[in-house]
Amino acid sequence: MKLIKIDPQAKTVEAIETSGTLAEMYRVLNCRMIDVCARQDNGDALTVDDEALYLEPQPAAFFYKGYGPIHGVALLAGCDDEGETDEPITTVEQATRAIEWVGEVHTKPVLFIVGFNSFPFPTASRS
Repeated sequence: MKLIKIDPQAKTVEAIETSGTLAEMYRVLNCRMIDVCARQDNGDALTVDDEALYLEPQPAAFFYKGYGPIHGVALLAGCDDEGETDEPITTVEQATRAIEWVGEVHTKPVLFIVGFNSFPFPTASRS
């Protein structure tokens, strides 16, 4: 399958041939852990190195459709009806237009922990 590789250091956006497996994403992103961010309404999202903010120095960064800064290489992938990795709907040209290169910038890591009790779920009345 073809995914879109975004490299902020080289400032390149290109389609690459990949199996789309977790092991392949680790290899392409040169990382140990991944995260998915910048989810789009069409099902596309960026897969990134989850530990990039902890590297010294941090990798170059970019914004994608206003989301970011995103540090390091990212893969833009789609999602099929089963939730599996698929080719993105977004084209290389569309992805290129959605990127703002930031370059060398430091972003302080922040961890958000959200529990189910944090959301105001409606409760059923007992009659």
